[in-house]
Amino acid sequence: MAVAGNTPTASFLTKIGKMQSAGCRLCKVAREAQGESTDGLADETHGHINSAGCEGMATTVTAAPSGGTCMTACTLHKSQKAISSLSRLTKKVT
Repeated sequence: MAVAGNTPTASFLTKIGKMQSAGCRLCKVAREAQGESTDGLADETHGHINSAGCEGMATTVTAAPSGGTCMTACTLHKSQKAISSLSRLTKKVT
């Protein structure tokens, strides 16, 4: 995971015996801040964290502009040399 640049999630760490609970740590912090129960937390996976279903990331995920991802990808695309013959499927942002 470290070589691929991925941060291990609680779900993965539980699977390999490094954590006792696979519950989302971001949701837990958000619930504690609101004084709510931390029972029944969703499993912490990359998909969960990047969705609006994650209570700790919901504001960030829903507030992100829809063109932000494309702008980031376009910026990265401009800064790197072409490594394949794949063509772009999205509209260029100028």
